[in-house]
Amino acid sequence: MRQYMLIFFISFAAIAHGVGISVSPGTFVIQGVSVGEMFDISGQVGYFIKIGAQSNPGYYTITPRRPSDDGTTATGYYDFPQPDWFHTEYGTLYVDPKHDAQTAMWLTLPDDPALYNRHFLLGVDVSPIIEDARGMISVGAYLLFRFETEPKAGVVPDLQDGEMVFAPSVVQFDSLSKGDNKSVDLKFFVWSEQKQPIKFYRLDPESDVARITIVPTPGYRRAPEGIIYFPETMRADNKGANFFVQVALSKEMNYPRLEDFIIAEAPNGNKAFLRVRMTKKNRY
Repeated sequence: MRQYMLIFFISFAAIAHGVGISVSPGTFVIQGVSVGEMFDISGQVGYFIKIGAQSNPGYYTITPRRPSDDGTTATGYYDFPQPDWFHTEYGTLYVDPKHDAQTAMWLTLPDDPALYNRHFLLGVDVSPIIEDARGMISVGAYLLFRFETEPKAGVVPDLQDGEMVFAPSVVQFDSLSKGDNKSVDLKFFVWSEQKQPIKFYRLDPESDVARITIVPTPGYRRAPEGIIYFPETMRADNKGANFFVQVALSKEMNYPRLEDFIIAEAPNGNKAFLRVRMTKKNRY
């Protein structure tokens, strides 16, 4: 929760000193980020970094950062590998009392199969350029963006210390109806050359992680408990271990599209998550 408390504190401090800075979006989640080609965040999703008009005009620099360098984490997400894969149309924005300022964003992930199935966290520092600090307090902001790359089976991730990943990172069960019992095979990887004992459990939908960090896909509702099955424990290393997810319906789905999350937890407390999606059979 550190990151959200940090954003709130910065905003409060700015208002308290009369600076009036507002920066958005403070955070977001984008799924399906393409690997090996440009992903236009602003053009495809509609997000722009925007600094609201303020009483004290000035320049602000925008700098992507590794969140771990600032002591910031988000459950199930790991550092964006190279902050310079994140780009903005303008690296510096001028803000005056009458006009907002904004810049477009995009990503350029290289053509590397190891980058599929990843959940990445990127920090973006918005800092004032102080030309004359006399009688003036300038406040910046720290933004946190979450990127989930394309899911893909049959690829091996290149994991750094402590990282874990499902391959694929999303499993889909389509055209389900009462009485269906289906399963899918996938693999789970951890950073270690030595096998690690891993616990699996369903994400508690009432937890802060479920409400703030690992957010549902738009258009999907959380699946009820007791229809998704998976092993409770397993051992895995960086070569990957076989894993399965099963869906069994004793009655019709109560909503056309459902989603749930399986959490993997290592002995060191690090976590990864898998999206499990289900769609109801169309009767028409």
